Amino acid sequence: MSEQQYNWSRKSLDELVEYYIDHIHPEFLADSTHIDQPYPTAKWIREHGYSGIRYTLREHHGRTFTEFIHEDIGEDALEIDNGGPVGEMTQRRFGIEHEPTEAAVDAYFTRREDRELLAESTLASRRSRFRTWIETYRHHHDTDALLAHADSTEKKAIERRRARDALDDIAETLGSDQSRLTFVADVRPVYSWLTDEGYLAFNPLDGVESEYGWERPDADNQSLQAPDVQQLLAAAETPAETLLVTALPGWGLRPSEVAQLHVSQFALDGDDPHIAFEERKNGPGTVAIHYGVNTVSDRIDQLAEADDWQGHLFPSPTDSRTHVHSDTITNRFKRLAERADVSVDGRVATPRTARRFWYSTYSSAMVDIHAEMDEIADEQGAQSGTVVWEQYLSEADRRRRRRQAMRSKLTDAFGTRS
Repeated sequence: MSEQQYNWSRKSLDELVEYYIDHIHPEFLADSTHIDQPYPTAKWIREHGYSGIRYTLREHHGRTFTEFIHEDIGEDALEIDNGGPVGEMTQRRFGIEHEPTEAAVDAYFTRREDRELLAESTLASRRSRFRTWIETYRHHHDTDALLAHADSTEKKAIERRRARDALDDIAETLGSDQSRLTFVADVRPVYSWLTDEGYLAFNPLDGVESEYGWERPDADNQSLQAPDVQQLLAAAETPAETLLVTALPGWGLRPSEVAQLHVSQFALDGDDPHIAFEERKNGPGTVAIHYGVNTVSDRIDQLAEADDWQGHLFPSPTDSRTHVHSDTITNRFKRLAERADVSVDGRVATPRTARRFWYSTYSSAMVDIHAEMDEIADEQGAQSGTVVWEQYLSEADRRRRRRQAMRSKLTDAFGTRS
């Protein structure tokens, strides 16, 4: 029976269980390229024409595909005999001896696999590097209980030293600074998610690169300047173009992130307006909005006039149910830059040069903050400004200071607009 003939959305949970056991799972078991997996990945489901079951489970039954396998079908029904039942295999796929840590790490990757939040190649490299991290950490410290060692802020100093010890060992095996930076960039998001979800009290890898002096390969790192941003804003003729300028140099987003922006991601009320992401490549799960609250509101008001608007801030002109491609964002920005006569090193400005403006601004803001912390440390007899920042300020205080510093720095480009 083809997917077109099977009306997924009208099926009960029991009917979906029956269909999976009778049709999908036998086909999956017959696929010799996946003999090392207990049940289909999201990619396999999509490629074999069964995407409807994942959508229906999520939208009509409130569960992920993995939850469906474990909770609705059950291990015994699938009779898998290549290393134990489904629950046991997934429970130990990272080989972590500390069960709570294994379960939490598995939850991170399962969520991204089920919802296709990362490309398969990105997931594969992140899984591999995190296994290396676990093995090195366990070899160095005779334990892999990551959760137990970072479950309270009182353990922060000790656990950060543990993390650096493990990273020292790994760095020696990697051939370049770029490969070391890439390794940290793949491991840290797992820690960040565990922290955001409440498994950990802190991320022991935050800012760790600054302690090693690793350098990225030479590259053209020129960026927009504040007057360039002013020219772009002046040339913007529509709420969409103003939002484009705000999102790239003002929020530091990638073109793909801008293209996919949805109204549901924005928290605009209160003292901490921000954008929430399910997953960001090498970045935090939320992005503070220092400027642009009114810009977003104007764009939403404009789009809400259409009866078929689905919530995307850059909807596809041909299909209101989805959003534009990242290339469209890039091309729109470059056309705006040409109209505004904004160039970098003699070439038309691009989203990359806009994003670098945000990073340059953030770096400058953090230099000011650390200088302030050093002054406080001198006055109070603390060991260093870093100690003051990490151990004497709450996360709320740190976030507030970062917000104040960034807003001050961005004023030259965005003025007093909000």
